[in-house]
Amino acid sequence: MLLPNKKQIKNIQDVKEQIAKLVLNQHRQIETNLKTSVMEIQKLLSEISEFNDSWTKLPSVYRIAWISTSDDTVKNITFKENIELPNIDHDLDLIIKMLNHRREEKNLKASNTSLFIHPDEISLANKDGKFPYERANIISQIAVVFQKGRIMYVGLVVDRNYVLLQNNLFRQFLNSTIDKIALCNSSIFKSSIL
Repeated sequence: MLLPNKKQIKNIQDVKEQIAKLVLNQHRQIETNLKTSVMEIQKLLSEISEFNDSWTKLPSVYRIAWISTSDDTVKNITFKENIELPNIDHDLDLIIKMLNHRREEKNLKASNTSLFIHPDEISLANKDGKFPYERANIISQIAVVFQKGRIMYVGLVVDRNYVLLQNNLFRQFLNSTIDKIALCNSSIFKSSIL
């Protein structure tokens, strides 16, 4: 299936621009659900600093959590994770199921919000020596779902409020493709009756 003629991401600047457009286009939803301004979200976007080549080739979920620690010397730090998914087309339900499967493999409970980083994942990373802080509070976070070089979803969490933004261009393309297939099937059905 061909995707819409939308610029495929090639670097971190492309990623930030596409997320910023998504955020600006859906600013009312963000301000209503997160009780924060788009400017605050854009500050969070500035922290996305690494580009992963797998984002252009494989379905992936990139998650960043901004964390405060109980340690007086460190106030705000980031916890980052890139999760590569099997190379098939994914909808949001399948992504959530795959992330929950991953959680259960680590002996963590499944969650309706597995798209986002949970405190138990941070604790596990600490026990595995992958994160230096044992006690941490998640302040905010971003989860970006990539489908072969395009951004499908952006999830945002501030405090305990979250919002999931869907790339409208991607959704409009899928809907128009489904409509064309339905129209085509309808034409075939009509011609076979005649």
